Amino acid sequence: MYRIAAFALAVISVVPFAWAFNVKSPGPDWTEANRTAELVIFTKDVTEGRRIMAVAEVDAPPEIVFNVVSDFDNYRDFMPYVEESRVLSRTSDSELLSYQRIAPPFVSERDYPLKFTLTRGTSANGGVFKTEWSAVPKTLPKVKGIVRIALNDGSWLMEPLDGGKRTRLTYTLLTHPGGLIPNFVANLSNTVAIPKLFEAVKKRSAEKKSVAK
Repeated sequence: MYRIAAFALAVISVVPFAWAFNVKSPGPDWTEANRTAELVIFTKDVTEGRRIMAVAEVDAPPEIVFNVVSDFDNYRDFMPYVEESRVLSRTSDSELLSYQRIAPPFVSERDYPLKFTLTRGTSANGGVFKTEWSAVPKTLPKVKGIVRIALNDGSWLMEPLDGGKRTRLTYTLLTHPGGLIPNFVANLSNTVAIPKLFEAVKKRSAEKKSVAK
């Protein structure tokens, strides 16, 4: 029983596809949970909860994708299930605290304060952008009726393709959903929630790319 963006997970068998792009398994203990022509998802059960890794390609430069996934104050406008998202404080251009509240289907709302570290692409790192986060549940008091997620550690990795015109986007997450999540709800993660997440990022990135032209 588990969940993405803190509702993410579960192993689902799928009809095999030919690889649309080269994606290797993170390791022998990982399970290929879902694969389409546009997105590959792997999962791994661990003591703490579950790890997930998803990979896709985005038709936009890494910097644009980075700006989209780092636009925390506007997550509610385009990210699935997000009811509230705001920046609490900024330590620097590369470190900040954020609060997010989500409403996954079939279960009660979840929330989580997160600490983010942002790495921008430079010539020294090959133009790779990265957004990393970890849960800091005691940053804010718990809200009555909302399940506080204590474990939500993850990242977005944006690597340049085609000379920086496109992006290889990798999402990772280690989480435990909190509360009781029915198996059928957990199973929606790989087929519904994570694909929705990637589609939201792709769509928003395309919009930003169009404005930037």
